[in-house]
Amino acid sequence: MLYQLRIFLGKSFAFVLAMLLSLPVHSQQVENSSSSVTSFLISIQPDIKLEIVEWGGEGEPVVFLAGLGHTAHVFDEFAPRFCDRFRVLGMTRRGHGLSSKPETGYDLATLAEDIRIVLDSLKIERAILAGHSVGGDEMTKFASTYPDRIRALVYIEAAYDRISTRDTLTNYPDPESTILTPTDDDYASAAAFLDYYEKANGVRWPVSEVHALYNVEPDGKIGNYVIPGYVYGGINNALEHPDYSRIDVPALAIYGVDYPITELYSDYETRDTIDQARMRLRYGICRKMDAASRQTFMTEMKKGKVAEVMGAGHSLYLTHAEDAARIMHNFLDEF
Repeated sequence: MLYQLRIFLGKSFAFVLAMLLSLPVHSQQVENSSSSVTSFLISIQPDIKLEIVEWGGEGEPVVFLAGLGHTAHVFDEFAPRFCDRFRVLGMTRRGHGLSSKPETGYDLATLAEDIRIVLDSLKIERAILAGHSVGGDEMTKFASTYPDRIRALVYIEAAYDRISTRDTLTNYPDPESTILTPTDDDYASAAAFLDYYEKANGVRWPVSEVHALYNVEPDGKIGNYVIPGYVYGGINNALEHPDYSRIDVPALAIYGVDYPITELYSDYETRDTIDQARMRLRYGICRKMDAASRQTFMTEMKKGKVAEVMGAGHSLYLTHAEDAARIMHNFLDEF
C-alpha cells in the first residue's frame, strides 16, 4: 500500500500548519525553460548527504529552500526565472527526496547548520536565501546564527509565527475533509497524479517534484511516498517563535492575502451548514493569525519589506508565479 498523506500543501500557511565530496545524480531540462537542471549530493556528515539542485546562471548565489514535504525540485519552473542575474541553486533538506533520512536532526539549529555546511561545501561566502513555508523558519535561524553569511532574505509565504498559529488553531476543530483520496487511476502516472492534485488543491507541481517525492515504478506508476512520517513530527515539534532581532540585512516577505475560503476548503460549497459555519470560523482565525505574523515581521525585521499578492494562497510561487517573480526581481534589483 502507498504511504497515504493527506494533501494540503496548496493551502494557506495557517491551514497547512494546523494539519499537520559531491556525487552527481542527474541532469534534466526544465519544463518551459531553456535552463538545464543539475542535481548532486553533498556529504554533510559521514552518513548524511543532501541533494543540491543547480539551475545555472552567474552572479550572486540565490539558494531556494522548499517548504515542509517538498524538495528543491518544486522550484524547477520558478527558480530559472532568476538565472539572468544570479547563480541559482536549491537545497533539499534532510528527510526529503534524495537527501538522507536520519531519524534525528530536525530541530532548527541542526537544519541551519546543514545550510552552513552546504554553503561551505559550495564555497559560497554569502548567499541570498529564498524560502517557502517552513523554509522561512530555517532562514531566520540561519541568519540569526550566521549573520555574516547572508546577503538578503526572501520569505515566500514563509514569515510566520508557527507556534502561535498552531496553539491558537487547536481551539478551533477542523471539519473532516471530504476530498477524495487518490485512486489507483490517479497513481497511474505522474501526469494523472498532477491532474488529481490540481483538482483537489488548485496547485500544480512540476512533474519533477512528483518523481522526487514518490518512487516511480518502471511502468510509470506512482509508488511509495519517500518522506518518513517521523520527519514531519520532528520538524513540527521543534518549531520556534521567529526571532528577527539579530537580522540586519534586506529582507522581503511575500504574503498571499484576501484568499477565498475555498483556498482552505475546496469542498466548502458541498458541505452542510454546520460544517460551513465551522469552516468560516476557522477561516477567520487563520486570516487574523496570518495578519498578526505580517505585523510582527514589519515591526521587528530591521530592514524588512512586505509585498502582498491578492487572492493568492500558500503556494503562490506556483499559482501566481509571474507576480511572485516580479516582486522578487524588484526587491533584488535594489542592491
